[in-house]
Amino acid sequence: MGKSEFVGVDGCPSGWFSVGFDSEGCYELKVFPAFSDLLDYYRNAKLVLVDIPIGLPEGPGGRECDDEARDKLKSRRSSVFPVPTRQTVEQVVKSPKDHPAANKIELRFACKKVSPQTLAIALKINEVDEALKGRDPRTMPSVREVHPEICFRAFNKGRSMEHPKKRKKGQDERICVLEGIEPRTQAIFNKALSDFLRKCVAKDDILDALAAAVTARLGHDQLQTIPKCPPKDCKGLPMEMVYWEA
Repeated sequence: MGKSEFVGVDGCPSGWFSVGFDSEGCYELKVFPAFSDLLDYYRNAKLVLVDIPIGLPEGPGGRECDDEARDKLKSRRSSVFPVPTRQTVEQVVKSPKDHPAANKIELRFACKKVSPQTLAIALKINEVDEALKGRDPRTMPSVREVHPEICFRAFNKGRSMEHPKKRKKGQDERICVLEGIEPRTQAIFNKALSDFLRKCVAKDDILDALAAAVTARLGHDQLQTIPKCPPKDCKGLPMEMVYWEA
């Protein structure tokens, strides 16, 4: 069982990569094959922030938080993928490789097709959705959604990142911004590079999870939400993104 109280999580090729901070600021880096394993390990944490959609629409129009995030990010707006309807996610779970069937469902309920990026993360969306629906909130940490580019923008005084995160310029830019908040950023990044193979955890996975963890540690009691009054989906899950302004 982990001692970390504030955790940032990003999906990675091996499952889920996490950065956790305890109350004294000590950190740990972990990879979990399943999100339920991560929740078991961090069951005593105060806050887990994860870069995955939480709260799913069931009709056209998408989520308000996604639209608002795109407006804030401007040049990085394409990093906010369209969130599929709950019905489409359920279809992907039934037939992960049947993209025509997924498109048929999304067209029926949302009047649009499913993007390749959305199809790629649909199973992870379902994994988190099932974990949150199936657990007693009294026996698990608070789990909320973040978008790393919104976090970086907030760290950078409201200015979005200039370069894509998968390019070296983009990674250097994000490391520089994070170092202004967490001076150990480069050391944490290097430690993760050393501990995990790139086929298991990509460089941008590390930076995204670290941004979420720093947001959780520094802003846990003063997080702001997009939108300010988040609606809930049919399962009672909030459709929001949280962030902390430095």
